[in-house]
Amino acid sequence: MNLLFLGEVDLHEITFLPFLRSHGYSVTIINTSHWYFPATIEGADISVNNLYNGGKLGVPYFRILMRGQWLKKAIFYSLCKRYDKLTDKVKDIVKRGGIDLIYGSWGSGSLPEFGLLRKFSVPTVYEFLTYPNNRFSFAVRIENLLNRSVIESLSGKVLATWRMLNYMRKEFDIRCGKNIVFAECYPSKFFYQKRLPLLSGCDDQPHLIFIGMNAYEIMPQIEEIIRRQVHVHFLQHKRHKQKLRMLKFRDFTHTFEYFDYSKLSSGEFATFMTQFDGCLITYDFSKAPILDRFYNSIPNRFSISLTAGIPIVMPSGYLKGCEEIVNRHQIGFTYTDYDDLGDKLYNKELMDYYRRNAVLESKKFTLENNFQKFDNFLRQILDKA
Repeated sequence: MNLLFLGEVDLHEITFLPFLRSHGYSVTIINTSHWYFPATIEGADISVNNLYNGGKLGVPYFRILMRGQWLKKAIFYSLCKRYDKLTDKVKDIVKRGGIDLIYGSWGSGSLPEFGLLRKFSVPTVYEFLTYPNNRFSFAVRIENLLNRSVIESLSGKVLATWRMLNYMRKEFDIRCGKNIVFAECYPSKFFYQKRLPLLSGCDDQPHLIFIGMNAYEIMPQIEEIIRRQVHVHFLQHKRHKQKLRMLKFRDFTHTFEYFDYSKLSSGEFATFMTQFDGCLITYDFSKAPILDRFYNSIPNRFSISLTAGIPIVMPSGYLKGCEEIVNRHQIGFTYTDYDDLGDKLYNKELMDYYRRNAVLESKKFTLENNFQKFDNFLRQILDKA
């Protein structure tokens, strides 16, 4: 199958697209991010065409936009209904490469570009890792309004959770295309290679790891957790130093250095995570008046945590799609308050139960074990075309 990926190239794409390539797909990429990406994906025979930066394409009318400024781009394309540099590029690739299917992913970021491709008689499929993207009610209404015609015209939609599918059914008419629920997962090489001794075995105190890029935004939560004599380990950042000096229980906070992509893809980071009693999955939910984004989605930090085979812990009632996976497989728990979190972490019998399940269930989440379902879906799209 000849596949054209049209979207922002990030961690998910540089992992998933080479996996498709290794399973018989021919892949070409048009990167719609406003950040330049190298001409090829390292270690994979996949060329990358940057739509908005570098080369002959140059930078379009919204050069001043930074990454994530979906709204201005969506409004621009809604008004002008065309962008010749994109359509000419797609036309050239379709003609030259015999493209069978155009594929995109993430949230709303690349949907505006998909709206320009209806002139091509090529099936379009979009993978929604996150939807909606916005956290404020007025912004979500605008997002749905501008995306409606594009979403309803897609040949196929890959949705992260059943909650997202139900949300789409409520907000849009998605009966025309095919839909599948398929959560982000990583190849087996990303998973732990061995189990390390638990840090809690040395001090009889629970140790959690938080793998978000910026722990500063959840520092009030961390402060409450460490008050329960629970250690929290997070990524080292210069913004943390002054804040940490002010914490009463700062001896329960620890930092680790950044793991680059090579250490993720080799399983080194997953192996590093096996020494912790659990992975803390949370955000600063106080900044989100509308929580549909969190209810519907499977965040990247959750998908990566599955590679370690350790219990997953999160506050109850926010990441509902993630909660369903955790509860179904019994690989962790949610907590109603910080005392509840501390009590569960100090319950050795309970944590041993979740730890055993997390190890046993982890291999079910590899991309290899789930790929057939995804592959069949794309081939059904082509058969219907």
